[in-house]
Amino acid sequence: MANNITTPENPAVSGLATLGIKYLFYVAKGTYPSIEWVLVGAQRSADMSCEADDIDLSNKVGNGWKNGMAGARGWSVDLGGLMLLQDDGIAIIKQCWRSGKDIYCKFEYPDKTAELGWGYVKSCALNTPHDGAAEFSGTITGNGELAERAPSITPSSATVSKASPSDRVFMIAPSNTAISGVKIDGSSVTISTGYAYSSGTLTIKSATCGALAVGSHTVEATSSDGAVLTVLLTVTA
Repeated sequence: MANNITTPENPAVSGLATLGIKYLFYVAKGTYPSIEWVLVGAQRSADMSCEADDIDLSNKVGNGWKNGMAGARGWSVDLGGLMLLQDDGIAIIKQCWRSGKDIYCKFEYPDKTAELGWGYVKSCALNTPHDGAAEFSGTITGNGELAERAPSITPSSATVSKASPSDRVFMIAPSNTAISGVKIDGSSVTISTGYAYSSGTLTIKSATCGALAVGSHTVEATSSDGAVLTVLLTVTA
């Protein structure tokens, strides 16, 4: 019997609760902004916390009630999962802890939107029980702003030859993201002739690539809600 028959979604539950397994944590490798996102392997948990300092504004005329306001904001991610000996994500976390270097992070939601931010490795640990699987855990503490949840674009960089240019394709998630415009180095690109976009697929046309000077160029795709998705396009001779 056929096993690829389309069946309807239950409208009563669609868009409500989500499964924790669909939330994933990535770290970056490469040279910013030409980076590659690496999934921290065998995750069992990636718990995001967002906090703010308390500023006490209590005073004598508050009728015995406390008053306050939010101060400096911060965020962190607590990771847990199986220890994999050959996993780039775990290796990057351990390397950044050892060197004290900041780590670039992506917290991805089930619909493929994501929050991005720089942080530092506050802790990383290895648990090795005699009667169970070895487990890795760690805490990434934010160093600055956690960017607002927005669509994501992959890959983060691409290379094209000026001598024989070809289309360069980027994928935007979620695929129903509406794109209002594309710019290269701040100059608008004309849709249809300069680029095409359909259902999450952004294509920078070969003619557009070939017209660029040799060197690095910043491509910016702006969504209908104002999010700017940036990739690096390198043109070689």
